[in-house]
Amino acid sequence: MILVTNDDGIYSKGMKILYEAAIEVYGKSSVSVVAPTGPQSASGMSLTFHKPLRADKVVLPGIWGYAVSGTPADCVYIARYKLFRGKKIDLVLSGVNKGTNAGMDAIESSGTVSAVKFGAVCHIKGIAFSLELADRASAKMFSSAKAQIVKMLTAIKKKGFPKGVDMLNVNIPDSVNGKTKTEISTIEDSLFSKYVVQKSDPRHDLYYWLWSSRKKKLKKGSDCYTVFVRRAISVTPISLASPEDRQMAEARKIIGA
Repeated sequence: MILVTNDDGIYSKGMKILYEAAIEVYGKSSVSVVAPTGPQSASGMSLTFHKPLRADKVVLPGIWGYAVSGTPADCVYIARYKLFRGKKIDLVLSGVNKGTNAGMDAIESSGTVSAVKFGAVCHIKGIAFSLELADRASAKMFSSAKAQIVKMLTAIKKKGFPKGVDMLNVNIPDSVNGKTKTEISTIEDSLFSKYVVQKSDPRHDLYYWLWSSRKKKLKKGSDCYTVFVRRAISVTPISLASPEDRQMAEARKIIGA
């Protein structure tokens, strides 16, 4: 079974595109949708333990699924351990997100990426898809993005998921078309240079606004460089952290355990 989710909500255009791509490759009977009721951007891998969740059946044009009153990680959790507990989820697909999720800070905070990350925690492989400027995407852009997603899913269905990899983070430029190349990329630290704006309110009390500006120089071969400079589709393989023997030995030197 293929589980489709996102962080923009079950009613988003990107959700429909990814669902259509998934059923084109795997067949309608093999694909299920469990997505947030509304936007959950930058929710990370947060899980809702402080209040109950609702999972309502939703029937949309071309989509049948569940709308969950929680985060993307909640959606994967409730799908895996309740809604489809008796079925084997082979793959989690998340997206198509409105805007890229390139760079370490975006990857770690993204609800789109965190949905597949939680799937990986549950030993389920996954792919997160994000599209630059998807909130203003034309029908042609979405069609081109869908064609590229179908191509990628078809290759994975035929050849299997990359060995030793838990998840793939895919970022698609808004210039996508049939000739757009796909490149395997590393992770940029951040697409932005960060700073804090300090101002005062009418009572002269200080407040702070977290802000950032786009970097002018990006690391060659990184996900950000691939999308924003080379205008290619970036695919970044990610594995969950697991200490290696060398790291264990270094820690023992310091801790003395």
